[in-house]
Amino acid sequence: MRALIFCSVQFLLAVTWTLYVAFLPQLAAQAGIARAHVAWILLMDQMIFVAMDCALGIAADRVANALRRLGGWILALSVVSALAFVLLPRVTSPWLLLSLTAVWAATSSALRAPPMVIIARRMQATASSLLVGSSLLGIGLAGAVAPLLTARLRDVSPLLPFIAASAALVLAVVALQWSEPAAARHDAEAAPAPAPGVALRHVWLLFAAVWLLALGFQVHTTVNSAPAYLRFVSAAELVRVMPAFWIGFALCVLLPEVPGLRRYPAYVMLLAGAGLGALSLFGFTAAGSLGAVLAMQCLAGGLWGIMFTSAANAALDAGHVGREGMFTGLVFAVLAAAAFMRIAMVSSGAVKTGMLATVLPWLPAAAWSTGALLLAVFVSANLPYLAGRTHALRQQAGSG
Repeated sequence: MRALIFCSVQFLLAVTWTLYVAFLPQLAAQAGIARAHVAWILLMDQMIFVAMDCALGIAADRVANALRRLGGWILALSVVSALAFVLLPRVTSPWLLLSLTAVWAATSSALRAPPMVIIARRMQATASSLLVGSSLLGIGLAGAVAPLLTARLRDVSPLLPFIAASAALVLAVVALQWSEPAAARHDAEAAPAPAPGVALRHVWLLFAAVWLLALGFQVHTTVNSAPAYLRFVSAAELVRVMPAFWIGFALCVLLPEVPGLRRYPAYVMLLAGAGLGALSLFGFTAAGSLGAVLAMQCLAGGLWGIMFTSAANAALDAGHVGREGMFTGLVFAVLAAAAFMRIAMVSSGAVKTGMLATVLPWLPAAAWSTGALLLAVFVSANLPYLAGRTHALRQQAGSG
């Protein structure tokens, strides 16, 4: 049940973002903002996400230390977020639209890193990685239905979808609050750790690598995928093939929970996923048929699912105990920074002219390759820590 609740929260949060992006040009025009300025609003949103993911991640750590439960704090921010979101379709003032958008973006960050703190601090250690994967499964399912949802709602008034999505999200957060146990777990019950005195080094390499992986993901899914499909299908058929990446994601996001893989640290799974993912993107770019494109797309999506889950679990492990929110907040912040970069590239027209347009088909594969190299350096610099983690996880898997 808890896995379903965490999945539902992230699914509905991603659906609200899909609705927002789909209707933003209409909302901006209604408020008197020119369509050419819509990209600036999206850039503002990503800047807010970067700042608030970090801030609310740190705040979640402090709240977790001070309160028996985090759910009430998250629910309060979610209600504010839902109210701001529901009011957006009624706005006719540019400044009010921007203000409500800023409030919605800032408060919706409460549903990104803070739930991961609930998982790390309140749930049993043996179930924490499964709950992380279940949360991210919700994002994958939302990504799979996004093209169809956008196409179906194109000519519909945004008011009813905004109300329905917001109400469902608040109900999901209520269920999240209800399912959260009180802070009763002792440090002895926490995730196994390596020998005392062995700590992670050069953690910045981990987040630099995650940024490169996120940038490759952003460019691949939102810039390169549609042109690749259009070589083989008509524009009307895009809605049928676009979910392929997210179907692969949903199928593989829980793969690190397979007993044979659970014994490996998240950092190792992240490195393996990045290396294989880079190969899948090279294959996608070189594919010469629709079947090959779809196969490589599903494979890339599945490997991104493994990478995303592993990155979140690696952040929780790196922040254990007391900085889980800060480190998972950094993961979501670098994801937002990558989205900011992609939106800036597209809105500036750089993806259509100059050198960038020439290398763009290979940019995601290059980004994932470079990310894999940084991860390899990070892993090699932390072999004593990872050896201890591997031993502890295998002992845990054997006793479980």
